[in-house]
Amino acid sequence: MSTQVSVPVGAAAMPRRAERSLTSLVEAALVALAISILLPLYGALAERPDGRDGRFADAPVTATSTVAPAQREKDAAMRTLLVDARWQWAGFAVLGLALLHLKRVGVAPVVGTAFVLGAWAAAGWLGRVPWPIAPIALAVASLVLLAASPWLSRLLPGTRSLPASAFAYPGFVAATGLGWLVLLDLSANGLAANRYLAHYHHGHLWLAMLVFGVVAFWREPIGRTLAWTLSFVDGLASRAAARLGALAAGLVFAAIVSALVVAIAVPLAHMRQLTSELGRLWLIVGAAWFFFLRGTPLTERLARRGGTLGSLVRYLAPLAFVVVVLIAAMVATHDMGPLLVAGYGAGAFVAASAAMWLYQRRGAGAVAFVLAIVLFAAWIVATTSALFAFGSLDDVTAARLENVASPLASANDQLALVTWFQRAAPVAGFGPGAVPWCGFGATGRCAGVPAQIQSDYTFTALVGVFGWTGAWLVTLGVTLWLHAVVRAQGRATRGEPRLVRVGARLRNDEQALLGWIAVAWVVLTLCQLAVTVAGNLAVIPLTGVTFPFVSFGMTSLVVNAAMLALAASVTEPRGAT
Repeated sequence: MSTQVSVPVGAAAMPRRAERSLTSLVEAALVALAISILLPLYGALAERPDGRDGRFADAPVTATSTVAPAQREKDAAMRTLLVDARWQWAGFAVLGLALLHLKRVGVAPVVGTAFVLGAWAAAGWLGRVPWPIAPIALAVASLVLLAASPWLSRLLPGTRSLPASAFAYPGFVAATGLGWLVLLDLSANGLAANRYLAHYHHGHLWLAMLVFGVVAFWREPIGRTLAWTLSFVDGLASRAAARLGALAAGLVFAAIVSALVVAIAVPLAHMRQLTSELGRLWLIVGAAWFFFLRGTPLTERLARRGGTLGSLVRYLAPLAFVVVVLIAAMVATHDMGPLLVAGYGAGAFVAASAAMWLYQRRGAGAVAFVLAIVLFAAWIVATTSALFAFGSLDDVTAARLENVASPLASANDQLALVTWFQRAAPVAGFGPGAVPWCGFGATGRCAGVPAQIQSDYTFTALVGVFGWTGAWLVTLGVTLWLHAVVRAQGRATRGEPRLVRVGARLRNDEQALLGWIAVAWVVLTLCQLAVTVAGNLAVIPLTGVTFPFVSFGMTSLVVNAAMLALAASVTEPRGAT
């Protein structure tokens, strides 16, 4: 591990303070802009709180009434939500920004967590989030943390941070706002079976904002804990390999892979939403740790030692372990959609690692860059070819391949419906509240779009509301937003293990590992975005993965919010004010 000690520079305090203030002002202005643009669109739905077909209308109670009390309560909640969802979303956005600023000025994690829990408990109670016990439990936890904060804060003081990008938090606000707008429209006017989607997503969005706030306060402790834990495991693995030899180490490797696959596949075989996110986290943390260690002098010597092929194999072995475990676990759980996303993402990681190996071995930067591009392109072609060649081995994938090949003749007509819907949408879209989700002239049934339009076909839903241009602008906006978030990581850290001075002590710099986690998360998220859009366009079979931050789905939204919280800020240099 290289040791670099950062020296406090008093002259740098004022520029950093000015930078933080300017970025915070731009950030707040962008949040206000997103709110001002989306609020009127919500208004179109608020004008018809009963829905176009009156599905949420409060029918009179009679002796022969068949409407269950629970359904009446949900209908009433939906009528209220359609009217005030815009104000709740705007309030969530402002509250999240205020709490994020508290973290950046150096409030201790325990105190900050108490504020986050208390604030979101109040927001959940005022907004009537569909989890009535949660606000009470959060309020109690907030009071307990506040009572203990004088002692705990001395053990874990706060750390100042800077915004990674002025677009980081506003992009989160805009994406979740667009997603909730589409879900409100689908609930009010789409398939009757999905009438409460926006009601459920109300709780999902509230929870995601809560998790975002908590993780933002704990990002530095999370980074330090991960670095220590992974260093410990890596040290154990290195000692075991040195003592056991190559053959025995290979057998142990196979045993560990099998144990991990069984541990994941058996208890979680029927919980694909959870297994897909666990798989993503495994690949994100594993890839981040791999690239984090590639910057050490030890791995530089490893890249230069021995023959070319042997050196490359030794260099890529840790990343190969991460990828093999993920593929085996996804196959064991039959979670093929996330497997495809992970497959494309793994290609980016393998191509980048091979380029790093070549650069460290021969010092050829331009050649290494070209190698990365060629390898990634070849990986995409090979993965896509394998999908079409071997996808029929899985029943679900085989049906979707048939749907792509013959959308009008296959047993599953979803792609045909999606294609018709996309072509029927006007250039500027139908607009909120006017989208014919159930087709033209349909009575008593909904034959317009598939039932999972809120998740698998979110891009198509965006085409219906905003038109082709609007849907592509949203897709491009998400891409540029994620690039802006991750671009700042390269300016904040060199991405290698180092020590920094904190008071009179030296300790690990968590920003390097957190920066690599942000890079790995953005790469996988962009691959997920590309896969779901390509599936909607019938370029590849539909995989069942969601449109990041926009689609319905609690697990995906909450995990992405937590990862964004780690990436939205960068640690301020030690000794700065």
